[in-house]
Amino acid sequence: MGAGRIAAALVGAIREAGSDVVAIGSASPKRAEAFGDRHGIPHRFGSHAEVALDPDVDVVYVASTNDAHLSHTLAAIEAGKPILCEKPFALNSEQASRMVGAARASGVFLMEAMWMRFHPATNLLLDLISARRIGEVRSVRVDFGFPAAPHSSNRLFDPSLGGGTILDLGVYVVTLATLVLGAPDVIEAHVERSDSGIDIQAGIILGHPGGVSTLSTSFVADMANEAIISGTEGRIRLHAPFHHSPKITVEQRGETVESINTRPDGSEYRFEVDEVHRCLAQGLTESPVMPLDDTLAVMRILDRIRATAGLTFPGE
Repeated sequence: MGAGRIAAALVGAIREAGSDVVAIGSASPKRAEAFGDRHGIPHRFGSHAEVALDPDVDVVYVASTNDAHLSHTLAAIEAGKPILCEKPFALNSEQASRMVGAARASGVFLMEAMWMRFHPATNLLLDLISARRIGEVRSVRVDFGFPAAPHSSNRLFDPSLGGGTILDLGVYVVTLATLVLGAPDVIEAHVERSDSGIDIQAGIILGHPGGVSTLSTSFVADMANEAIISGTEGRIRLHAPFHHSPKITVEQRGETVESINTRPDGSEYRFEVDEVHRCLAQGLTESPVMPLDDTLAVMRILDRIRATAGLTFPGE
């Protein structure tokens, strides 16, 4: 469901993981036809919901704009089709709870497409932390930002489509911070708004039991896009881009003690697709790697960050 940039990226990943893409749905029939022609997809629909009704479809990938994730996911659940839903999972935690509740009540598989959770760099990071290579983790620092020029067709700057850095970029930095340090009990943020009312920059501080996360997002600044996880005996650097880092270094007292190549061959999105396949083969309705409770927890944090700045989306 959806014919944008991320949908195009997943086509190759799905095929690389051993499946095929048999249907594409878009609100624009012309766009669906063009996408189908470009990627060799046989079934083309002029609506998103028709994808879930196609008997040849085994799994639905929701790749529509943020504001439509709720309705498109619920349509797929109603059709009894397993779902991989793009992040941010929904506009807010209330919508996310409705999606999760419907999936659990129907016994339908549902997973957030947080590809960072399945990337080799993230797995290595968790292994290094478990092995206490940097002692006890006390600090996480992540920034994620790039200059993004607004224009009429750019969903990132459109509040009606769930635009803004907190949802699109904040979901990554908050997910990483909570993965490493757990749920925060203190949430503070300072936000810079655009003329359209979306957040174009945000500085976020999360206070966790035993640690602090300092997070930044931006559509106007050229940030380093690195993550540094610091412990009592050293630090781990996820080199840019941190959310699919090609290299991890372990550092102590300003010196690099180990450098590890984490760039995989092929599509870096295929690992989340592999997880969907694995879960369905085992009859699971949730991923133990990316459980829905984790998705809900992150959505609640994003809600609180937006609330501190008085940010709302139309219709909320």
